[in-house]
Amino acid sequence: MLNNGTLTEAIEPEVILYTEKLEVDFDGFKAIKNVDFSLKAGELRFLIGPNGAGKTTLLDVICGKVKPYSGRVIFKAQTDLAKHQEHQIAQLGIGRKFQAPSIFVNLTVMENLLLSMKQKRGLFTSLMVKTDHAQRERVFIYTEMIGLSAKAKEKAGSLSHGEKQWLEIGMLLMQEPELLLLDEPAAGMTDHETEKTGELLHKISDNQSIIVVEHDMEFVRQFAKTVTVMHEGSILREGTMTEIQNDEKVAEVYLGRRVVDQHA
Repeated sequence: MLNNGTLTEAIEPEVILYTEKLEVDFDGFKAIKNVDFSLKAGELRFLIGPNGAGKTTLLDVICGKVKPYSGRVIFKAQTDLAKHQEHQIAQLGIGRKFQAPSIFVNLTVMENLLLSMKQKRGLFTSLMVKTDHAQRERVFIYTEMIGLSAKAKEKAGSLSHGEKQWLEIGMLLMQEPELLLLDEPAAGMTDHETEKTGELLHKISDNQSIIVVEHDMEFVRQFAKTVTVMHEGSILREGTMTEIQNDEKVAEVYLGRRVVDQHA
């Protein structure tokens, strides 16, 4: 790149998370084996692989639910997450969403978002204290982003499955994480909801980093930028979806296996 007549290097996004020689051992079973993984700031990364490949376990280690047997998990170039508890990791800026939505079904969409706001006061005290302009603006922005503005005053329990998933993603965003970990966010959705979910992930990745564990290969094909394939606790391949689909080893251990299963 030329800058004032001189040649300069393009600035690459910084690595926000990486693992070094990561291993997880469950009573002699190595769920994660010597994994070196890295994620850049603002990156949307999909993790794919057969059941038992280690995808969800990797997310569990990053968020502190599972402690590694050995290796490091470095966040923002300085913090080894392996030395922190789950709640501490959340406070550091990592949000985790599991497959089943976890929301307050008897509260409205807006109330769910307010309760999730990053703040020092207690959970239900948050509903009793008047919100300021900045807080109301944040709720408005995220309600718009997740596509639930028209249902902001409706009870969360009345939402469709897909809308509940979007609400929980919005609740995560209210906590201002720098990294989101999502486990099968499109599971159980209609085609229309799946499409909107993929678009939402791309919007979020404009400002935050995302790791998505996903089994819906059509969803991955449509929305993935970079894909990491895991197999038997190790990283098998990384690349674009086109590169992954054309890789013979991936076809053998994962994509081909799924095709066989579908016709069994």
